[in-house]
Parts: sequence; C-alpha cells; structure tokens
Amino acid sequence: MIDNKLDREILQLLQKNGKLTYEEISKKVGSPPSTIRDRIKRMEENRLILGYSTIIDEERVGMAADAYIAADVPPERISEAFAALFSMERVSEILKITGQRRIMFRIKAVNNEELMSIIDRDIRPLGFDNIEIKVVLDHLIRYPGL
Repeated sequence: MIDNKLDREILQLLQKNGKLTYEEISKKVGSPPSTIRDRIKRMEENRLILGYSTIIDEERVGMAADAYIAADVPPERISEAFAALFSMERVSEILKITGQRRIMFRIKAVNNEELMSIIDRDIRPLGFDNIEIKVVLDHLIRYPGL
C-alpha cells in the first residue's frame, strides 16, 4: 500500500513516463533527486514497482486486432486451460474474474481473420464453456493510473 503523498506522486509520474530521470521527477514533486532515488529503490525492493515496460502502438507494429475473451471452464480443467493460455504467444493478459465466466484473457492478432483463426484453432479446443468475445474498437486510455 502507498503510505504517503510523495510515493503516490512518484508512481503517477512513472506510470505516465517510465523514462523520467530522478532529476526530472525531483523538479516536478519538489524533493531532492536523492530522495526520489531512495523512494523508487524502496518501492522496487518492496515490490510496489514490479517492473518497467514500453507501451507501443500495436497497429503500427502490425497487431491491428485486439479482443478480450470471457469464458468459463470446468473446475477440473482450470489448471490445464491456464497452462495452455500461458504458453500462447498471442495471449497478452489472463485474468480470473467473478460472474458467469471465471476467466478473461486478451488476444492480439494481425487482423480479425487471424484473431478468429486463433480462437477457433487454439482457444475452442481447450474446453471453455460460454465463450464471449469482445473485440476492442479503440483504446481511449493506454496508461494505468492509481
């Protein structure tokens, strides 16, 4: 848990731009760079910051199709289904959820034709029930926030 305003401000800045230097963050929050460095190091050690990544324009790198799939799976097949999803290159996110469906995952593909091919060839044989496919039309916010 974030226990103070400075840590929250640092995290919000890093979420928007993970390339900011200690000096740049320092100027924005009004604390010395050494304090910023120490706070970030502590948050990394405490696993509040899990890592850093690059947000790409998926369409410009050839991944124009994006879909979330919600499904249910019989309890005796959950482990097998998760293992199969973890091994799929095009699956970028896997969530356990509440409701009629117990699992939701995200698939990225070159186009809708490839997306449907992945679903028919790789997903349906896993034995999911009650599959619901939601194709993403547009990304309105790409940056997670606190």
